[in-house]
Amino acid sequence: DSAKRRKAVTSSRGALNGYQKGHCFYCYANLQLLGEDFNTDVDHFFPHKLKQSSLPLNLDGVWNLVLSCQSCNRGPRGKFDRIPSLKLLERSHTRNEYLIGSHHPLRETLMNQTGARLNDRVAFLKAIYNKVQLNPATAWEPENEFDDHN
Repeated sequence: DSAKRRKAVTSSRGALNGYQKGHCFYCYANLQLLGEDFNTDVDHFFPHKLKQSSLPLNLDGVWNLVLSCQSCNRGPRGKFDRIPSLKLLERSHTRNEYLIGSHHPLRETLMNQTGARLNDRVAFLKAIYNKVQLNPATAWEPENEFDDHN
């Protein structure tokens, strides 16, 4: 099924970095977006694997994409296909609201993907989280979290 295949999402790297300012969404480590020390992944906040479920979601939408260091995304204690913690969900919501409130070029896209009003967007994220996070005790968080640079 072509709807479940991975799509290239790396083109969103620049727009996502506009908010994250060179830091990993999860642990705030410095990201290198160019050159030999490149260490940056575009990660699906809610894992790409959820495309196999019956949830009618655009998981490749910018609302669900973040820049991550390779350690957080796929390192020994990385996120991989795990569902992030509620704290990280709130951070994702804050990021989306920041972009919407700043009239960033992604504003309309985010609103189309998550809802026109704040209450709609909160309900959208909560509904997804409640459907996919069946055991909050297994929620993923980064092993190390540096100072918040955002």
